[in-house]
This record gives sequence, C-alpha cells and structure tokens, in this order.
Amino acid sequence: MPSVETYDRTRVVGRRCVQWLLDRLLVAVPALALLIGSVIAISGNRSLVFVPATLFLVTLLVGNLVVDVWVPNHTCGRTPAMRLLGLRIITEWGGAPTLGTYAIRWLLQTVDGFAFGFAGLLVMLLSPRHQRVGDLVARTLVVRVTADAP
Repeated sequence: MPSVETYDRTRVVGRRCVQWLLDRLLVAVPALALLIGSVIAISGNRSLVFVPATLFLVTLLVGNLVVDVWVPNHTCGRTPAMRLLGLRIITEWGGAPTLGTYAIRWLLQTVDGFAFGFAGLLVMLLSPRHQRVGDLVARTLVVRVTADAP
C-alpha cells in the first residue's frame, strides 16, 4: 500500500488526461498542417497519392516519440504539457527514469489507448497509485511537482 504522501502526489488523473490531450495536440496540429500542405502540393499527380498519408503517419509517430520519450529524458521527466500542468514522471523509488523506461511507457500507450483510451483511464482510476499500464510495467509514477522538486 502506498504512503499517504505518495497517494496524494499521484492523485492527478484529471491533470493527466488534460496533459495527454495537450501533448497529442502539440504533435497532431503540425502533422495535420503537413498533410494538408502535401495534398495541395501533389494535387493532380496520381503517382504520389500515398505520400501525404505516409508523411502524416511518420510525423505522428516521430512526434509522439519525441514528446513522450526524448523530451522527458532531457527535461527531468516532463513533457511540454506536464511542465505546464505541474506534473513529472519519476520511478517508483523516486529517481529519474532512464531512456529505456520512457520507451517502455511509450510503447505501452497502445495498450492504454485500447477502447479510445478507456482502458488506460480505468487502470489509472483503479490502481492504488493511479498508474496506467505503461507506468505499472515501467515502474514509474506521474506525480504533482512540489516546491522542493526541480
């Protein structure tokens, strides 16, 4: 059973939902702009019909990888939206996660995203420390940043 302090610091499910949405928008808006621009650029050229969709999907994949793995690894466990909302990722024992840990969390978003994200939300609501599947496997917590944390 988690300590009361840990439980209180991890009771951020609502913030995590907003954070997830903001981080996805940060990636989706430029990807959508690239999709629209590439459709306009190749209009009339049937041999390049799959280029816009491919660019869009690659941009989404790389963008999410950067936002969810690279950025937190270089900014003390915080995505851009986590910084805005006062959240950060730590290990279960309070340390900084490794790049591999962030990658595990990112890969398991496919499980958490099942049923339009309902699976991850349900697991967060039911787990004692409000962890989604990716957090449980990677042994990480998303906590509210306190005044003494960087």
